Amino acid sequence: MLYEMIGRIFSRAQMKRLGALLESAGLNFIPEAFAGFLVVLSFILSLLSYILLISFPPTKGFLFKLSFFISYDLAVQSQLFVNIVSAIFSTTLSVGLLLLFVYVFLLLRAEKRKREVESVLPEFLSLAASNVRAGMTVDQALWYAAKPEFGILSQEVSILAKKTFGGMPFNQSIDYLSERFNSKSIRRVVALIKQGIASGGQMAEILERTAEDSRQMQVIQKEIAASLLMYTIFILFAGALGAPFLFAVAGKLIGILEGVFAVLPSSSSVTNLVRTPFFVVSPSSISSSDFFVFAILSCAITSVFSSLIIGVISKGSKKEGISYIPFILFVSLTVFYIVSGALDSVLSNLYL
Repeated sequence: MLYEMIGRIFSRAQMKRLGALLESAGLNFIPEAFAGFLVVLSFILSLLSYILLISFPPTKGFLFKLSFFISYDLAVQSQLFVNIVSAIFSTTLSVGLLLLFVYVFLLLRAEKRKREVESVLPEFLSLAASNVRAGMTVDQALWYAAKPEFGILSQEVSILAKKTFGGMPFNQSIDYLSERFNSKSIRRVVALIKQGIASGGQMAEILERTAEDSRQMQVIQKEIAASLLMYTIFILFAGALGAPFLFAVAGKLIGILEGVFAVLPSSSSVTNLVRTPFFVVSPSSISSSDFFVFAILSCAITSVFSSLIIGVISKGSKKEGISYIPFILFVSLTVFYIVSGALDSVLSNLYL
């Protein structure tokens, strides 16, 4: 009740969207209570992160630099301003990471349930159509078709049947099935069943044709994924191997030039030594440390977008690519550090 009271600070539209996400993820939580729990957990994590950030010298120094960057005068004159900036940063960091983790977890769970249901949907509908031809009503046909081998779909259909047998109209209880899965195929099946019952159509024929369409769609999706396999391999190679390799080489080149120009005297005679008829070699305005930060961020961003593109190509949804992000990011950073270390050992004699 406490969590539910806290969760009521959010709008009804926000709670409706959260409830739909929880339903599709298969979690039977009250949206207000779940939101209130997240608020309390965010407060606790913010307090812990603030204590940890100001306890370690590196992070404490970073917070001081951040305060100086925002307002140098206030940071020098008031310690309270530094504490406020540190608290805001730790709260934003902890709350952002918590919400991102919860959202990704619910999204991946919903996508997993969707894949499991759509993979067995054609066989389930074919069995339900056979039951209708045997003389059963639609709700009985769905209930008797809910075999254990259909997994999550059988469990949800069993709950649907219990609602119907408990007195709820079938047109209302079947909407429960479309709410429990974020699947266009399930929503399409539910809409066709409701329209067939309302118009008095041949339900067995409708279910059989729907099952055949779902089966054909699965075959088409597999054929498309197979035909685009080369694109997937190319994107995977570019994001996980090619980009970090080039960033490592460019970083070492900048480091070498930095070392060369650091020992050269600043005179016109020396400048003429690095002057060619086409261009003049001058010290770079980008330091090797700045390029290192840029390379890490670029590898992370490239890994994220590569994963999303692979998900669209292979599974038809960018949500499917979220699960690839940790793997591609790990490989990308590993390649970057390995190549950088190898170039350091090979080209160490070029540093002056």
